[in-house]
Amino acid sequence: MRDRTRTILEAGIMEFIRTGLPITSERLFEEYDFGIKPAMIRCELNALDDDGYLEQGHTSGGRKPTRKAYNEFINGIISAGDEVPKRTEKSLQPIISLFENERKNFVEQAAEIFRLANAVYEPESEEFYGSGLSDLIMNAEAESKDDVLEIVEDFERLSDRIEESRNWWESESRWPKVFVGGSPFTKSKRISVIAEKFADGGESFFFLMLGPTRMDYRKLLDFFKILENHCIDRK
Repeated sequence: MRDRTRTILEAGIMEFIRTGLPITSERLFEEYDFGIKPAMIRCELNALDDDGYLEQGHTSGGRKPTRKAYNEFINGIISAGDEVPKRTEKSLQPIISLFENERKNFVEQAAEIFRLANAVYEPESEEFYGSGLSDLIMNAEAESKDDVLEIVEDFERLSDRIEESRNWWESESRWPKVFVGGSPFTKSKRISVIAEKFADGGESFFFLMLGPTRMDYRKLLDFFKILENHCIDRK
């Protein structure tokens, strides 16, 4: 993918995450300076459409990102390895302090701050803490009652599915994992999952955040990076 095309795709995804509005050449031209006219932006969007990165999401001609586009965007964030902004790290310090030995409170506070569902599973003790289901349902853009029921079932069966997939995640060494529209732990195409296996003070545990596919992956991956650094500092 050409650099300009990638830049336009990333801008379109960020705008869609921020506003929920369809991606259009006019909106991107107003918000970003790509050095080209709207007609050229439109050509780039058409090419991204043809390549499976965008799909028609609105009768007015606007588009929305596909799973392929989100994965490209997420891989770019992870591979860039940018440092977490100091302001972000400082603002999250109060909740990070709960990560050590108050994980039930940590899960509840994380759900409150990010307005997403999240959970911790401790395999040695088989303890499971989950919170934020109501926010997950509200933000997941479910289109039917069946969508809502599937999301509820995913959340209620999280601990079972984490345990069922234990052989897989215990053997994995590259973290975090980001799953868009379905994961080893969830079936709903309306939600995404960010998961990571942590070792803190000699104890291993599994942490997940669940939200709509249109969630702020950059901000959440920064949060996971802060947690990783916290565990490293304690070794």
